[in-house]
Amino acid sequence: MVVSCVNQVGVDVNTASPELLAHVSGLGPVLAANIVEHRRENGPFTDRKGLLKVKRLGPKAFEQCAGFLRIRNGKNPLDGSAIHPERYELVGRMAKDVGCGVAELLRDESLRRRIDLSRYVGDEVGLPTLKDILAELEKPGRDPRQAFQVFRFADVHDIADLHPGMSVPGIVTNVTRFGAFVDVGVHQDGLVHISNLADRYVRDPSEVVRTGQQVQVTVLEVDVKRRRIGLSMRTI
Repeated sequence: MVVSCVNQVGVDVNTASPELLAHVSGLGPVLAANIVEHRRENGPFTDRKGLLKVKRLGPKAFEQCAGFLRIRNGKNPLDGSAIHPERYELVGRMAKDVGCGVAELLRDESLRRRIDLSRYVGDEVGLPTLKDILAELEKPGRDPRQAFQVFRFADVHDIADLHPGMSVPGIVTNVTRFGAFVDVGVHQDGLVHISNLADRYVRDPSEVVRTGQQVQVTVLEVDVKRRRIGLSMRTI
């Protein structure tokens, strides 16, 4: 899981810990430690080629890891992207063909739209790879994960603030065979009975909800004295 995440998002080679670097494809604990040691003795890396000066990091390891290691504000603007150094020459050709430099190509969407990918298809590079390169040029070094959404409860703080008919956001705290418990921000979880989980028949609540899921619920009933809240996720 960690390896997959690291290789998808990339790692800043000038700030990453040896523990994080060790998860990058082609590295491992020894090379990760050597990168940090080299960084400490020689200062930050200014380009990806500098990785070849790291002790025991040879061409094969470089080929495997370079695309996952980012260098922010380095000599080559592509060093902060997921584009592998072996494709730098190709990107340079693209930039030249539309009459600009690589840095300008990264900044200007109108220039990227002028790139005809079919011109660069060959024995070594297919159209899918070229599309990936163009996609990375559009968002160099950006985190590919979905933006984190901050969750906020409704402006209710006590069970007495709830009344039937209210629609409020909540977070699923537990899923049982008879329904799901949802925290709506009043220090008392409400129950969405299995019959109210969806507008269809539900055999197993886990088919519809999972713990930690953000949901929108409607308050069906409130028993302040017994501290019970009935909720529904049905829309009809």
